[in-house]
Amino acid sequence: MRRQAAVAGYFYPADKNTLSRFFNENTSLSPKKDALMAIVPHAGYIYSGATAFRTLSAVNIPETVVLLGPNHTGQGTSISVFPEGSWETPFGDVETDDDIIAELCSSGVFERDTQAHRREHSLEVIVPMLRFLRPDVKIVCITVKNSNKNTLKTASEILFSSVRDKNVLIVVSSDMNHFENAQITEQKDALAIDALLKSDENMLYNVVVGNDISMCGVFPAYIGLLYCKLCGEHRAELTEHTHSGLASGDYDSVVGYAGIIYYRGEE
Repeated sequence: MRRQAAVAGYFYPADKNTLSRFFNENTSLSPKKDALMAIVPHAGYIYSGATAFRTLSAVNIPETVVLLGPNHTGQGTSISVFPEGSWETPFGDVETDDDIIAELCSSGVFERDTQAHRREHSLEVIVPMLRFLRPDVKIVCITVKNSNKNTLKTASEILFSSVRDKNVLIVVSSDMNHFENAQITEQKDALAIDALLKSDENMLYNVVVGNDISMCGVFPAYIGLLYCKLCGEHRAELTEHTHSGLASGDYDSVVGYAGIIYYRGEE
């Protein structure tokens, strides 16, 4: 099955030459390192594309990337895996990792589904970046709706057992606080980022709920943080934090964006 691009020319350039120039202009200058996981934003490239690409370009992209993102449309299953096939990008199609998809979907928690992915932008905007950084990359695309903690914990365990012997990067797609002024957003984002840097999934959940932080990818991040814990000792680094007002000039209603990388080992 081929997933056709839904937001090319809207969230990001549909022309591969324009896209290449954008990526080359925003490549991280840091030496590339191996990573367990990255958290990146998913707004239009004019707002958050540089943050997302600088974060991903700072890590070695392995043969398979598992993408976890929110479900903005409300369609499809609770934890939806796009079936075996490919995703369209301006650089050419990206194939799915069929073995991992089959392993995940044998659990009953992850379900093959196309409805959740048909118009969802949170994963699509990341796929051209991965294709540019590693042309032969394979992907597993998963969206997560509101789920209880037990289901999220089970999902993290299934994910870990499905990829533990493979060379895989987890990429969590999430924007931070939405549509409040820049000062409030920076304060709220700081609380969520602190929990993310501490790899504390319960702290993240509690600060997001307790402080009314509209972080759309809190459930995918919850799974990702638990996954990192299952992988053993690790450390997190913030690559950058920004907001849409820096691009739009509107500081009264902004969306926050953060890039975070999780590496194996201690500080």
